[in-house]
Amino acid sequence: MKMRLRHLLVAVAAALLVVVLVLSSWPATPAAPAPSAAARFSARPAGEGVDTAIVALGRIEPVGRVLRLDGPVGNDAGRIASISVGEGQRVARGQVLGVLDTEPRLMAALAQADANVAMKTAQLAQRLAEYDNTEQSLAAAVEQQAAERDRAQWDLERLSHLNKAGLYSDPALIDKRLALLSANRKLNASRLALERIQHRDARGHRLEEAVVRAELQAVEAAAEKARTDYGLSHFRAPVDGTILRLHARLGQQLGTDGFAEMGDVSTMMVRAEVFEADIAAVVPGQPATVTSRSLATSLQATVDRIGMAVGTQSVIREDPAAVLDSRVVEVFLKLDPASSARVSALTNLQVRVAIERVAGSNRPQLSRAD
Repeated sequence: MKMRLRHLLVAVAAALLVVVLVLSSWPATPAAPAPSAAARFSARPAGEGVDTAIVALGRIEPVGRVLRLDGPVGNDAGRIASISVGEGQRVARGQVLGVLDTEPRLMAALAQADANVAMKTAQLAQRLAEYDNTEQSLAAAVEQQAAERDRAQWDLERLSHLNKAGLYSDPALIDKRLALLSANRKLNASRLALERIQHRDARGHRLEEAVVRAELQAVEAAAEKARTDYGLSHFRAPVDGTILRLHARLGQQLGTDGFAEMGDVSTMMVRAEVFEADIAAVVPGQPATVTSRSLATSLQATVDRIGMAVGTQSVIREDPAAVLDSRVVEVFLKLDPASSARVSALTNLQVRVAIERVAGSNRPQLSRAD
């Protein structure tokens, strides 16, 4: 019995040894190689070669960009009192879109400032008239006193001859000399006063006008500020366009998003973000195809111009593993009229752009767009 059990254990050990030898000699399955940097960065759709097109993500925008209408913010900025437009409405340049509840107060301040300007203007006109009259009076006084001086000079000379002849005494001659001296002093004082009022500065103004004109300029500046403040109580369209999004609400203060967003959607474009590794193959005039899940058919576009700076990617694909800090250059593509009309109501739509390569630039390029 013991002998039979020993033989059984030897047989099991031999079988296990054979199994170990077989497994150790079996060829191991090679591990899948890690994707290279080029493979990680290449994410082009199946069926589209890297030599035929440059693929990038982008968005649909009006040619004139999307404009955000801002206004005064803060505790003293007021609240929205009225809104006269709605989303999708076409507006003209200068059209009033909304009004703040600060308008009545600012209107009163503007009226007061304009009244101050009118008052200072009237005061300046009054002062100028007074200065003109004074100048004329001084000029007449100078002429009169010059005549009186000449008369005193003639009297003194006549009496001097008579005094030499013994007809007049010395005291009488002294009186005439004093009269001439007094006439000369009066004439000199009048001439100085006339020269003072006739003096002009570099702008041709009297020196006496400086204070009044400075006061007028001060109230004019205050009126201009009041006019600017009053203008800020109204939201006006800066250009002809369409209201794309309305952020303002009646009774609320203006938020960080502003009053509204608008743009001229009559002509649309595509703002694509081409990776810096591909930008060397992009030139103005290249044809491109624009696609999106929201469009039944593709759009046709042409490269219009290329940005002058490298920035960070802002249009991100849906892949959660997508790289978010890619370096890109903005490329602006002009849509043909038919394509532009199709997407006039789809501002900011994310699209996929395939820019056809021109002859002679068919070299492999890395891209992370998908």
